[in-house]
Amino acid sequence: MRRILVIGYGNPLRGDDGFGSLAARYLEERQIPALEVLILHQLNPELAELLRGRNHVIFLDAVAGDDPGTLCATGVEPCDLSSSGMHHFEPGSLLALSRAIYGEAPQATLITATACSFDHGDEISSELREAAARAAEAIASAAASGTFDLETLAAALRERR
Repeated sequence: MRRILVIGYGNPLRGDDGFGSLAARYLEERQIPALEVLILHQLNPELAELLRGRNHVIFLDAVAGDDPGTLCATGVEPCDLSSSGMHHFEPGSLLALSRAIYGEAPQATLITATACSFDHGDEISSELREAAARAAEAIASAAASGTFDLETLAAALRERR
């Protein structure tokens, strides 16, 4: 069985920043055997150990932009750790730390949704709730097909518009 880790992160008390957590919850409810799902406030160095031995990791996060609810899948590569802070990690920093400590980093995809608002409050906009459901469906579809790569995930996101 493939070892796939899905990490949904963001601050659920900052409006649409809760997208990653919501999408991850939708996946968690499906109980897909090929997936392990984590819901976090933010990425941190301690997560590097969880990347060891994984085939793929999918990060779910909200971003600022002009077209709310737009989903985008991009590949993630390990970055230069010397430019990363140790208190707030980006996906590339986490991959680099895993490679530095364990000699390996899995393939990784970042799925983002363009947010409407990062204002204080726990209400996620309808656009981002819909985007979370579409992202979860795309990941579930990839799990059903057994194919986790950037092209497959990006195509699945486009199909669910």
